[in-house]
Amino acid sequence: MAQALPLFDAYELDKIRRERLELQRKLARGGVEARTRIHREEQLRTLTARQIEIELRLGIAGKR
Repeated sequence: MAQALPLFDAYELDKIRRERLELQRKLARGGVEARTRIHREEQLRTLTARQIEIELRLGIAGKR
């Protein structure tokens, strides 16, 4: 059963997960300049860190 999350955190976490998934797909597809790829990788690292931070705060990190 899904754990009840504070509304803001649940919304933010879903948004981050969607953005990460989209960036991962774009990176896997490739075919872009190095500058664009580096920027996307940087965004992915930032989003991953934010996701981990929220999951740790909510106590759900590593429970997937």
